[in-house]
Amino acid sequence: MTPYRLDRRSMLRGIMAAGAVSSLPSGRAKAASRPLSLLTNWYAQAEHGGYYQASEDGLYSAQNLDVSIQMGGPQMNMTQLLMAGQCDIAIMQGEEAIRCAVQGIPAVAIATTFQKGVGGVMTHPDIHDIAQLKGHPILISSEGRASFWVWLKKRYGFTEDQAHPYTYNLQPFAFNPQMAMQAFVSSEPYGAKKAGIPFNFFLLDDLGYAAYGNVLMVSRKTLEERGPELQKFIAASSEGWKRYIFGESTKGDAAIRKANPDMSADQLAWSRQKLRDIKALGAPGAPIMTMNDERWQRIYDIQLSAQLIADSPKWKEGYTLDVVHNSLATVPA
Repeated sequence: MTPYRLDRRSMLRGIMAAGAVSSLPSGRAKAASRPLSLLTNWYAQAEHGGYYQASEDGLYSAQNLDVSIQMGGPQMNMTQLLMAGQCDIAIMQGEEAIRCAVQGIPAVAIATTFQKGVGGVMTHPDIHDIAQLKGHPILISSEGRASFWVWLKKRYGFTEDQAHPYTYNLQPFAFNPQMAMQAFVSSEPYGAKKAGIPFNFFLLDDLGYAAYGNVLMVSRKTLEERGPELQKFIAASSEGWKRYIFGESTKGDAAIRKANPDMSADQLAWSRQKLRDIKALGAPGAPIMTMNDERWQRIYDIQLSAQLIADSPKWKEGYTLDVVHNSLATVPA
């Protein structure tokens, strides 16, 4: 069987992720003179589609914003790049916002793309309960070992010797009927489906691992200096996400595929459907990209109980609700 390397994890031809920049010039005539840069957490894909859609539809320029989208990639330290001023906004995970605050790093979450984490565990179809994986080999990335894997071990009694390196390749999973692997609901399952590999998928959020997915982080300096611009950016982005997931996504898809030629139109359509299925943007009528104190408290409690962070009152400095406001687009009924 030919190994299937995932679009999400495939290396782009000759492009170093740290320097790959996709600048989307739609409607720049009215744009502000000072650019606002967004650094994504991976190569262009459906999980970033609302931002590309907002740019292509002129939603940013309508707010007098000059927005560029920089693609991320493997082996990038997003916190370091953000704090070094290599971008104004970085897409990261909610857990990282709390860790930064506890460690005294002045980075702040201002909004979230998804109301839940989109990560999970993919298993062979004979596994109907995640607890059945006790004793099974599980492919986990280094990032996963430092976050949800610790929680899984504590909750289900998994052991460290079950964890094996995740190489961004479905082949080990395909040839070992005992193996499971970490996965994103909108990515790796698509590869398995295309390769004809039966599977079950368990969303971590459904298992109780609360998280916000693809949180937008800024430095505290940027928050203090550019708060009104950030509010406009979030408002425009929320409308972009509404259009990309529930409306006409042609322009957003075209921009993604231009930035990442390895991404297929079929996968983009499949990924959008999965994001709709799990209500990634929230329930009908909910503001898109919003956050709340209750969810953050739950995320903190889980991280603390898994001993992933130290107990510290500073954790609340890791996010602000001042940027999300009542001008956000809402999930269609």
